[in-house]
Amino acid sequence: MASMKKIPPEIGISLAMLAAMLLFSVVFRLPIIFPAGERAAYVGIHYLYPLIGVGIWGIFAYFGQKKALARTFLIALPCYVVVLFAHFNIKLWIPHINPLVYDELYWSIDQYFRPVVDICMAMRRMMASFIPYESNFYMVGYIAMFYCSFCYHAVRTPEAFSELVIAALLLQVIGTLAYLVAPAGGPFIYEQGLDPIVTNGQKSMLDFYQHSVAEGPVWLERNGGVAFTVGLAAMPSLHTAAACLFLGFAWRHGRILLPLYGFLTFFIMVTAVATRWHYLIDLPVGVLIAWVSLMVAKKLSRSVSEEGATTMPPMLQPEPA
Repeated sequence: MASMKKIPPEIGISLAMLAAMLLFSVVFRLPIIFPAGERAAYVGIHYLYPLIGVGIWGIFAYFGQKKALARTFLIALPCYVVVLFAHFNIKLWIPHINPLVYDELYWSIDQYFRPVVDICMAMRRMMASFIPYESNFYMVGYIAMFYCSFCYHAVRTPEAFSELVIAALLLQVIGTLAYLVAPAGGPFIYEQGLDPIVTNGQKSMLDFYQHSVAEGPVWLERNGGVAFTVGLAAMPSLHTAAACLFLGFAWRHGRILLPLYGFLTFFIMVTAVATRWHYLIDLPVGVLIAWVSLMVAKKLSRSVSEEGATTMPPMLQPEPA
């Protein structure tokens, strides 16, 4: 039992996610998919490069005698790879684990609050004069927050870097499992969003989803590798969740980032609705996941710090104030 307590939270979270993936695979007889071709590169660009860059910096930190910080990087990198691998597999499996869809319900909520949807679309049209649709700033802005957060907190607040990694891992785990609770494809199945480039992508993802449902796990095993990142899932919005997580973490540990992050979070939430990737209800659920991830990560990090302090030799422990 004592040895279990010494397992870093990042490793424990990653092992739990991997165990969940394997359990789903066995119970529902689903193939474990590995990314192939362009999708393998996409996963790297989208999620892993910022951590790889920070990891390289961590190697220099190691030789600079900051070994604890370097060990944090060496834990963060493989753990995030494991969690993302499980995340994309489970996302592809959604219709085979829970075949129910709740698009009709979520669409009715959108219609009840239709003025909010219309306002989001109007605001995105206004911003098109300086952020054109073809810029794909929805994704660029999200990636920028990802890159900037990991790099900034690694360099400026290294004592909080592990907490950020734990929060990001928790968000992916909670968000992935939340996909299975009340799945939905997205409002684009009812109406076209503002961005024609996004619309083409939505049609491609819907086509893959329909083939997967119609032809089953055998088809998924043959075709999943080249479509590793195109699992269709609207509820909840994990881009909104991640943006709010980075914004919340910046509020606590890097307020210089707040003006930029405030705008990017606002843009991501507005665009998520305006492009019809997401129903309105997807956004507050994403915000809730971000909040839970931040709170749990803070508690886990504090527990690790307190445990580390109590295991220090008495003469090295700080004296009580």
